[in-house]
Amino acid sequence: MFISKLFPLKTGRLDIRPLIVSRNVDVMKKKVACLIPQDMPNGFSVDKIEPHSRDGGSVVYFTFDKDGGEESATSVAERLVGVVDSHLASTKQGSWFGFGPARSFPIKGVSFYEDIVRLLPSKKVRVEFIGPDLTLEQIYKEFRMFGRILDIEHQPSSNKDTPRWAVVHFVRLHSATSARNCLHGYVVNATKIILSYVKDDTENAIVQWVKEHTKFTVPLAAAALIAAIYAVFDPIREFFVDNKITHRFDLDRIPLLGNAKRAAMNSIMRRGSSPEASEEITAWSGVADQCERLSSILDEPPESFIVVTGPHGSGKTNIIQKALQSKKYRVVLDANTLAAQHSEIEQMSALAKELGWWPVFNSIISITNAIDLMITATTGGNAGISATPESQVRRILECLALVLARIRHERLAALKVESAKRPHANGTTVAPLLQSLPPEDIPVIVLDNFMDKDIAFTPAILDWAADVVDAGLAHFIFTTSNISGYYEVQRAQPQRAASLISLNDASPVGAIALLQQQLAPSFPTRSEEALSGTNSDVTESEIAEYQRRLDVVSSDHIAYAASVLGGRLEDLHVFVQKVNAGETLDGALEDIIQRSITEVRKYAFADDSEVGKCEHTWTPEQFWCILTELAVRESIEYDRIRNSPLFAGDDKALLGLAEAQLITMVYDNDRPARILPGRPVYSTSFRRILDAPGFANTMVIKMNKKYIELETAKIHKAEEELSLLNVFRASADTYSALTSSMAMISASRDARAGDGRGRGDRRWTQRWSGDKKSVSPDSSDSGDRLFPEAFIAQAVRSLDQAAGVQPSAGEAAETDAAQEKQMQTQTQTQSWLGWLFGRGSGKKADDTASDKTNRSSTAKQPNLQPPVLPGIPSELQGRVRFLLQVIHDSQKKIDMWDVENKKSANQLSGL
Repeated sequence: MFISKLFPLKTGRLDIRPLIVSRNVDVMKKKVACLIPQDMPNGFSVDKIEPHSRDGGSVVYFTFDKDGGEESATSVAERLVGVVDSHLASTKQGSWFGFGPARSFPIKGVSFYEDIVRLLPSKKVRVEFIGPDLTLEQIYKEFRMFGRILDIEHQPSSNKDTPRWAVVHFVRLHSATSARNCLHGYVVNATKIILSYVKDDTENAIVQWVKEHTKFTVPLAAAALIAAIYAVFDPIREFFVDNKITHRFDLDRIPLLGNAKRAAMNSIMRRGSSPEASEEITAWSGVADQCERLSSILDEPPESFIVVTGPHGSGKTNIIQKALQSKKYRVVLDANTLAAQHSEIEQMSALAKELGWWPVFNSIISITNAIDLMITATTGGNAGISATPESQVRRILECLALVLARIRHERLAALKVESAKRPHANGTTVAPLLQSLPPEDIPVIVLDNFMDKDIAFTPAILDWAADVVDAGLAHFIFTTSNISGYYEVQRAQPQRAASLISLNDASPVGAIALLQQQLAPSFPTRSEEALSGTNSDVTESEIAEYQRRLDVVSSDHIAYAASVLGGRLEDLHVFVQKVNAGETLDGALEDIIQRSITEVRKYAFADDSEVGKCEHTWTPEQFWCILTELAVRESIEYDRIRNSPLFAGDDKALLGLAEAQLITMVYDNDRPARILPGRPVYSTSFRRILDAPGFANTMVIKMNKKYIELETAKIHKAEEELSLLNVFRASADTYSALTSSMAMISASRDARAGDGRGRGDRRWTQRWSGDKKSVSPDSSDSGDRLFPEAFIAQAVRSLDQAAGVQPSAGEAAETDAAQEKQMQTQTQTQSWLGWLFGRGSGKKADDTASDKTNRSSTAKQPNLQPPVLPGIPSELQGRVRFLLQVIHDSQKKIDMWDVENKKSANQLSGL
């Protein structure tokens, strides 16, 4: 007999109910014995009790008397089990872990108890048939007594696995455990059945809903996880960033540790520095004024960015340190430290370290990206929870902005309390409205070496900095040796002009003083004693070195080196190192000059085949134009170069050259005014490059070709406009007028050059005759032809008159006759453009006569009026004359450059 519902069933690994119930066997047996009635018939007696705690019941072995009736022992046993079951149902003894009273069932098979951990009780019972398969009716008849059945599943006929099986799915779990303990090994019609639990794959309804709606649940779960992480770690990060700015909890604030650290640092700095190093900054002119200006800007409320520009070693860091001495809250970031990292994640970690933003979870970027990728793969949509290094940088900067806002709020509240406690003039206390902090309480953020190297998060940093300055939270200072950084800052805050503080190189006097300090003998005492004979331990090599240094410092070569190297600290230090290494002054200086020449040729003329190829914002011709002027002049005007034909008003090339430090732009009122060499030594390098015959002639040819290309484009443009005006395509006489006009301009050019008259006429006639073959001058309509000789003569006479030379009587008569013939021809034609503008191109007889009279009356006076182009409407005379003059001037320049190219080519061939 099996009595169920005695112990709680373990439904999972986390089910702790079986642990609460006592596992003592004697206690379990007493509990079972109490459930069996005492007045059982047929001499019923309990022989053995076997608790099956995992199945929630116990197996009771009992004995009974059969009596002498016809009833079989099996029937008597089943009847006794029914009596026990009726007793349990009548008593209704429930348990705290289940519903309903206990029940008893007869065991028809073989009792089999196992405690395999993996095989937990299940509502599904697998029935294996050893013998013929049982029908659905037979299975139902045998299993229905244990409880309601949800489903019976037979093995499909297509499945040939043995032994054959069926699965009985009960509604309640206790029904399945009772069937498992009572029918295991039972023989039904020569078929033995073996029962086992089937693992229930049915999930919790909530879990199943979550899995079926991952499009909503996974993003919500990820967002909840990230929100929990932020809620826990963001206050910690804000605390560390606040401590980085305010130093509230630094160990340096402890007197003993702080004093010891400062003493150690002072000792190290004093040991590694020289007296000359502290005086090095005094060699630069204007540093004190710029430092005072920076301090005055920092004393005002934040309004715009502050940009400190200047070459390396010009004192940018020094003036910022002096200006920040009185500031309580300051943050210094080094852009070179960020740019030195190899990946964006490493740059983000370096930024977090400099700001004190901790802890940093770099793995969260990979986790969120993986979650977003899984959501995209499963749902087809983007959850938008992926993180990138740039988004992490924005979070770091936002945390810094929150800390700055908190500092400002706390300081304003403290000042308000102090003002309220301070007595007023009349004895009362007044709390005024404070809108700005004192200068020493305004935080200052410094981004050092900005744009010297590329940083992946430059746009994000600039946008955040603009918001911080606009909100008045802090001053923001950019230090850069690259002028393009100033324009990047301007683009980030276009509505306000950034305050520009520009530092220059040292003055010539300061450079000489610096070289003398650096090259002075480092052991004068022992050497002077040796020279005076008071110390014999000094070696001859030391004496020779000391004498060499004295000669170096006292020689005039050092002044020449300072004039070549200028006040650029980097070049001066390299020069000092070479001299200290044993090189001569001339050798060290020549090496620096040669290196600079190599740098210029390698980087500036990158398109030249001799130095390789590289893409830049400028062309070699543009830099050669600047080089030729800077080689002979100390500086050149920015606006003149910018508006020259090679640059055409575009400053992109100039900014690129300044970014490459090939040139330096001097600013006046925060705009470029003059252009200098990128380094003072480049002036000498430019002159040497210009003096090199091979390279210089090559660049002259390239420059002239570029100029010829520009002038040819102007000629084509003028010719296109002439063709669009369509004034030379109406008839044969207009065609002849064009060729004659071209010949006139060309003849005037040739007359000045003394090359004769006919060459220009033929050149322009051949150029324009290609499009007008049908009306060539050799056509049958020879009566309307215009003879170019007359216009050539008129042009020459006009030039002579303009120069004050009177023509001869024969030449004047010849010209008047030719023009009179031409005017008679014009009266026979009608210009459609003249009709369009309301005028006719033909002249009346009286106008012709009056014109002839006027010409004869003014024959003795110089003709200063421009010549009238025959066949052209009067409305277009000025424009056509201008276009023809443009063509004439451009062709003249082209001829000049052709001559120069031939001369340079001849020089190259002779090398």
